[in-house]
Amino acid sequence: MALSDSDSDIDPLGGDTTIDEQATAWFVRLRSGSLSEEDRRAFESWRRQSDAHALAFEEACRLWDDEALKLAAASAAGMTSVSSVLQPRTPAKGRPIWQWWMVAATCAVLMVVVYQLDIVVRLSADHRTSTGEQLEIQLPDHSLATLNTRSAIAVNFDGTSRTVRLLDGEAYFEVEPDRERPFMVEGQQILSRAVGTKFLVRRKLGDIRVTVVEGTVELAPAAGGWEPIQLTAGRQAIADTHAVGTVREVDLSTEMAWLRGRLVFENAKLSDVIDEIRRYHPGVILIWSPTIGDIRVSGSYTLNDLDGILTTLAQTLPIRMARLGSRVIALF
Repeated sequence: MALSDSDSDIDPLGGDTTIDEQATAWFVRLRSGSLSEEDRRAFESWRRQSDAHALAFEEACRLWDDEALKLAAASAAGMTSVSSVLQPRTPAKGRPIWQWWMVAATCAVLMVVVYQLDIVVRLSADHRTSTGEQLEIQLPDHSLATLNTRSAIAVNFDGTSRTVRLLDGEAYFEVEPDRERPFMVEGQQILSRAVGTKFLVRRKLGDIRVTVVEGTVELAPAAGGWEPIQLTAGRQAIADTHAVGTVREVDLSTEMAWLRGRLVFENAKLSDVIDEIRRYHPGVILIWSPTIGDIRVSGSYTLNDLDGILTTLAQTLPIRMARLGSRVIALF
């Protein structure tokens, strides 16, 4: 395909692109009104390559002309109407709007990459997992640690203590008994202390969630601030450095579902379901309509078919799904 000098802008990330991604990029460029005659000839050449190219462009046109999707996009962008969604216009300094769209998309993907490849975590971790990966590790004392997706730990064992720092994500621990050396997991400056037990620890933004599967775990702030509490099997607490939240009974089969390769939800908000799926998904999932986030979801899904989960949600709930190339999925 003979393209103009600007053909590299079709894929701002570089490398190979799918026909769907190329179709989306061509559509945005055509709607911008900034293409030269040479660019338009390149587009026609691209579209005539095969029926698949022509169909992909027709689908991009159908998708972006969908009123529900445009309304959702306008809402997500903080606009008051859909009249300005993907309309040709030129921002300050005369830069074509499609270029700004491409820059925004590139920045969004780069933010995801930076998150996944957090250099501080990478340098500090003894063990870590990437998106969608799980890893079982035998620790020096023969205890077991299983890391969930996007997780990382640092291990520090000596003659008097056994300490694991949860740097990111979630881990399940099966602790070998040793009363002389307490087993501690530190995350967000919260210590989870166990002697011989099984428990889950998940690090979230600003706090930590501890779920006891078997035995007892003591939860306490590393620098003081509130009194330690004891958690027994089947109980869960969320804590930060200022306070510990309400201790509650939980369904252990649901909390441990990821260890069986499943995600289980019981009357969960769709926004929370998508947040959970995002942890395992290599791309970007957007909720473009604020009205759908509170829809309730119940179900058991397999982790090895994330696209299948999203398709099922779109087919069984009053929502719609759009694939923007291979990297981005929008729900509205």
